Amino acid sequence: MMTLIESLAKYPVKTIAVHGQVQAYREAGQGQPLILLHGISSGSASWINQLEILSQHFHVIAWDAPGYGLSDNLDTEQPNATDYAERILGLMDVLNISKAILIGHSLGALQASAFAHLYPERVQTLIIANAAQGYQRSDEETKAQVYQKRPNLLKSLGNAGMAASRGPHLIYKQDAQALALVSAVMGQLTLEGFTRASYLLAYDEIRNYLTEITVPCVVIAGDKDGITPVQAIEELAVEMRLSRYHLITDAGHLSYVDQAEQFNDIVLSAH
Repeated sequence: MMTLIESLAKYPVKTIAVHGQVQAYREAGQGQPLILLHGISSGSASWINQLEILSQHFHVIAWDAPGYGLSDNLDTEQPNATDYAERILGLMDVLNISKAILIGHSLGALQASAFAHLYPERVQTLIIANAAQGYQRSDEETKAQVYQKRPNLLKSLGNAGMAASRGPHLIYKQDAQALALVSAVMGQLTLEGFTRASYLLAYDEIRNYLTEITVPCVVIAGDKDGITPVQAIEELAVEMRLSRYHLITDAGHLSYVDQAEQFNDIVLSAH
């Protein structure tokens, strides 16, 4: 059996130009497009279980967010979610994708929600998993702390040190292969992309985009998630009137890595 990391070789990183900027992604399968947006400490490689399994049903595209992997940074150092949404739009246009199922995990959920808000005609179903809601409504001191926390960790610990200290908190099962995958992905983080993503987390808010959402929306939480806890996600779902809510059992924050089978089954039942 190939390890998760060995399996990645089947899905090499591809790059295209989006408005003159490099945009990287991995892809597998054919048919209905399914676009996967990773969280702040992740990358396209995190989605290996989805590239392997969901590609039997969909044309799966997992991006590396701007400033991640080989993807060029956004032009602004103070992005909001719409800046990321514009890059998603460019990616879809270049790949001739008129409409897709869009899955956003953690900070990717904020980006995906902004895209669905701006371009509902391009989204068949929005799936937000372990959503990072953003801290725009918090006080200035909290926002500044959120903005600085992760980049400072990366600066002080380095990639390997941060992966060792933070990686195990992202998954519940502590499966050796999953830990190795998380560590490898965190090893690829760059300070510039990470800092811009941290700005997004600190100064934007998912409710800006989910209020009066017009596309079908599915919400996923992990029952052992200590980073975006169940209660906060349930409250968001109730407040935003998002009735299609799924709880994955024995899943930490990276629910799609931790419990890939449960996660993939939800996606297959949602479209």
